[in-house]
Amino acid sequence: MSEREPKAEAVVLAHKAEDDAKAMQWLASESEISDEIVGFHAQQAVEKWLKAVLGSRGIQFEYTHDLHRLIAEVNAAVGEFPFDIAEVIALTEHAVPLRYDELLDTEPLDREATVALVDEVSEWAQAELHPPDDDPETDQQTNQ
Repeated sequence: MSEREPKAEAVVLAHKAEDDAKAMQWLASESEISDEIVGFHAQQAVEKWLKAVLGSRGIQFEYTHDLHRLIAEVNAAVGEFPFDIAEVIALTEHAVPLRYDELLDTEPLDREATVALVDEVSEWAQAELHPPDDDPETDQQTNQ
């Protein structure tokens, strides 16, 4: 078995997070799609963004759907996760292991707020993945 390369995984996870975020945005506008499906893609997008941020720093992350644990790891690595942690962690109820539990009794998902939250996490994660001093265009201008 080959050793994991967190930085390479980060690139893949960032693309997958974008796909989940796009799916969530599209599905959120469809009233016949259940909150569970919309919430699932929201949770997956946030989870993958958190893992991408960790991986981009060379940190091996656990394969988990536990947003609380991932946020704690991000806080340790980055120093701050600038969102309402309870609001983000609430998405965990839509994680893969819980999707099969027929006894899930959750509050209706505020789709508009969920889309906004995922968009904000996406913008933050992308900024963390591509800090200003890491900008290739800036590097080219500096080297000229």
